[in-house]
Amino acid sequence: MCNIKHVDGGSAEYWRERREAFALIREAEEAGERMKTAPLYLHGGYDEDGDVIPIENIEPFDDFEDAVQRVEANATAVSILVAQERMDIHGRTLWSVVAVLEKLAGHFYPEDSPLWGPDTD
Repeated sequence: MCNIKHVDGGSAEYWRERREAFALIREAEEAGERMKTAPLYLHGGYDEDGDVIPIENIEPFDDFEDAVQRVEANATAVSILVAQERMDIHGRTLWSVVAVLEKLAGHFYPEDSPLWGPDTD
């Protein structure tokens, strides 16, 4: 069954949700940019022989994943990305968006429609 959501485009709540959703999407995009340009290793000091100790720089990757998960947890952000048919951010597939788009692209069975009844064609 389809959930029909009433949208009041003039309400403050509607615009607050939209601002938050677009901010989450932008945050994920920016985290993806930082992830792409971040060094893979950081200088972690020197060992007893004077050699550099490399430290893996995983923080940008974790930040990006956290940002993407916040996007996918926000229904308004997912609906915006569905409307844009945007299924990934920086190569990271947004499975919640893919699921909705696949459902929308699926076959339409009239008997599943709430408008389908005995007196309809």
